[in-house]
Amino acid sequence: MQDTRPSDAREGQQSEHAEPRATTRRWLSIHEACALLGVDKSTLRRWSDAGKVPVFLTPGGHRRYTEEDLLAFAKGTGRPQRRFTPQALTQASLSQYQQDAYVTDVRQRPWYGDYDAESLAEHRKRGLAMVTLAVRYGSTRGERAEILAEACTIAAEYGRDSARHGLGIGSAVETYLSARTPIVQGVLQFLDAGALSTAKAGRIFADVLEFMDRSLAAMMRQYERDMQGIDATEH
Repeated sequence: MQDTRPSDAREGQQSEHAEPRATTRRWLSIHEACALLGVDKSTLRRWSDAGKVPVFLTPGGHRRYTEEDLLAFAKGTGRPQRRFTPQALTQASLSQYQQDAYVTDVRQRPWYGDYDAESLAEHRKRGLAMVTLAVRYGSTRGERAEILAEACTIAAEYGRDSARHGLGIGSAVETYLSARTPIVQGVLQFLDAGALSTAKAGRIFADVLEFMDRSLAAMMRQYERDMQGIDATEH
């Protein structure tokens, strides 16, 4: 692999430990990183999600590691614990979509089987967008109306999709709230690592709940309208 940063990682989100772009670093895939450390993928993912090994996600959700970080970790001289920032929370939350436990849990939901591959891909896309918007909502006070309006537009699509697939109200709500789990897990990472105070975590949770509740209302309004339209057509 050449000593240049891959184009997809250049465009993807970075952790707060990213060096200036001019720095030449050797980037490794998760397979190459595991070979270097002598561990399996699940172990490396666990270390990364715990903040022990810096990881970068490409727009396609692939993990990239630098040889420098891995060698430092292997020698027991890993970088200082990462600092909490809105960008770091977004990164940590989005990485939850790659976790085996999260994927397994979603696939076991009753509504999962009602979606085809294309619908599931769209559902995941909406979830990623909602995570980003939720973190932005909790990180600012000046643009909340605009952020919430964008979230409500996405939430309405959840409502339309749920009605179109004939989901009951309970399953419809579940499909939407599944986007909240990655954010909660992301916050818990920083809390467990001591990079976030309990008071700060409480404020973030309160903001996320407010965001999800208000956008959930928009989803359910659209769901009810569409279900009423379906009933009227059938009768």
